Amino acid sequence: MQALKRPVGGADRDGVSALYRDPLHIRGRERPRELALFILLAVATPIALIWGWPWNARGNDFGAEAATSFAALLHGHFATFVNTAPAYGASLLLRAPFALPASLAHGSTLTLYRFSALPCLLALAALGVWLARGLRRSGAGLLAALAALAICVANPITFRALQFGHPEELLGATLCVAAVLLAQRGRISWAALALGLAIANKQWGLLAIGPVLIAAPRGRWRILAGAGAVAFALTSPITLASGTLTVGVSRIATTPTGVIFHPQQIFWFFARRGEWLPKQGIFIPRSFRLPPDWLGDRAHLIIVALGVPLSWLALRRRTSPGDAMLLLALLMLVRCWLDPWDIIYYMAPFVVSLLAWETAVNRRLPVYAIVATVATWLTFWYLPDHTNSDAQALAFLIPSTLALALMAARVYGLVPSRWLVRPPVPRLTRAPGVPS
Repeated sequence: MQALKRPVGGADRDGVSALYRDPLHIRGRERPRELALFILLAVATPIALIWGWPWNARGNDFGAEAATSFAALLHGHFATFVNTAPAYGASLLLRAPFALPASLAHGSTLTLYRFSALPCLLALAALGVWLARGLRRSGAGLLAALAALAICVANPITFRALQFGHPEELLGATLCVAAVLLAQRGRISWAALALGLAIANKQWGLLAIGPVLIAAPRGRWRILAGAGAVAFALTSPITLASGTLTVGVSRIATTPTGVIFHPQQIFWFFARRGEWLPKQGIFIPRSFRLPPDWLGDRAHLIIVALGVPLSWLALRRRTSPGDAMLLLALLMLVRCWLDPWDIIYYMAPFVVSLLAWETAVNRRLPVYAIVATVATWLTFWYLPDHTNSDAQALAFLIPSTLALALMAARVYGLVPSRWLVRPPVPRLTRAPGVPS
């Protein structure tokens, strides 16, 4: 019998692997009722979450860092905004149209926060619908599809990101993953747009450049040029308003570590224990540690710089376009591994990237993403109330280092692919009326 469809992974006339095109083209009939259910959950859950909880918008980082400059932007005082905006000010520009109705209605800081966070939640939910629908069209079970959607719309990491006042972390995760997915499917212009928005939204989006270029079957220079233009257009007002170019670049690219030093990162055991800080007028207990002097404000630059050789090595090792998503997950976990500020919502890009790799590429129940979510909850949420800081550091470093080693083995071809994930079994489709 002659098949109408190529086996999974075959290349089509455009040179794009059939495995990496939009999963909605794969075998399987449309299920309108299931799609309606997915959309209902994707819209209702974020709305219920953001309006059903009394977020402390004045006391979290949104109130401390962004509320004043955001209000100035919504009232048309653009000069005040660009001079007072935080490092992620471009994200506020992206979300301003959604918060404008609340501003026109003279809404409170909490109302502005809710309206500005809603597009971040809806974007992540839309990604969840895309992944869930693709799973069902590829023949996966309803449980796998609902699990993928649940990780996007009902995740404890999402709750904590909102609690701390950083919904832009969720938007950045969505844009980075979308950029890789679009590049895998040959949507060059859309991939460039998503990548540019991700970089402008928050500068760790630079880590997605390598995975997007590896995922793209062609047009890599177009992606770089398009993403650069979008990111520059959104970040240049804040950069140019800083007096000098050096100050402007430092304002959006580096942040001094200061005394913020969390246990869940590799530098913890290289740091000195607590002491009296006369300049700040505070005492850090011996159970805590202070960042080493040599680290300073270099950590974020080290993270971005390390993404270059890791992506270049993947390119040299001919990492497959599908595993470009796993490379993105690896780089996002490296970011958490090396960032002295590492906090629970920093794990969101890693978990979402891992989810996309399991569902959009391997088309399976997202077991690894579920495990990563539970491990994140235990490490960042449960253990701080039940153990000391050194134990928290070990609880993070041991599994994260193991995860990095396993992902690196797959991405760089150090072990056979079947050792880490069972490949999907291709099926042949008969033409209507053709006997078997």
